[in-house]
Amino acid sequence: HHRLEAMVGPLGVWAELQRYRLQLLQRNGLQPHNSHLDIGCGPLQGGIAFINFLEAGRYVGFDIDPVRIDAAHSQIAQHRLSIKKPRVVVSSSFGEQELSGQMFDFMWASQILYYFKDDAMNHLLDMIRRRLNPEGRFFADTFPPDHYEFHHPEYPGRYVLHTEDSLSALAAPHGLKVRCLGVIGDFGYPRRLSLRTNLLFEITHA
Repeated sequence: HHRLEAMVGPLGVWAELQRYRLQLLQRNGLQPHNSHLDIGCGPLQGGIAFINFLEAGRYVGFDIDPVRIDAAHSQIAQHRLSIKKPRVVVSSSFGEQELSGQMFDFMWASQILYYFKDDAMNHLLDMIRRRLNPEGRFFADTFPPDHYEFHHPEYPGRYVLHTEDSLSALAAPHGLKVRCLGVIGDFGYPRRLSLRTNLLFEITHA
């Protein structure tokens, strides 16, 4: 478990994080029959709840890190969820090669957007444009402008500040629109965790 803990924080909060993630998407319309893409799914610290909730074959997750995907497969086995036919894959191209022509009703990218500079964001937005169903919804959270890293950076240039305006400007050429839904603390993100002031964004077809 030490390796997992190093990846995603203390295991004690996993149950809370799973509840929060599922609740957030349920509050925004997720139904068991919907198809869902988990971007940067890691070792399924949120994914297990989605796999449990969704009908078989409706969950797909990808991550750039093979170690995390190995851990994800272990989690699926441990929770006896193979029957739900979840698909978790390693991808460094937002699923470009791995997902063939698959489309999704919901997409989720938890706490990774702040690593994406404009070129990576454009790559992601292009994938959303092509793979999000007409009425589909993409959700992601990112650091707010007053996050300490932007004012006292430990690693200058490591994190990217995204705002509703900056994301809207990038999304418009892809035919996508962006809106801020507030802070994730209001959607049940554990109060004791420091990222509860992260902003939640929704991206849909314009």
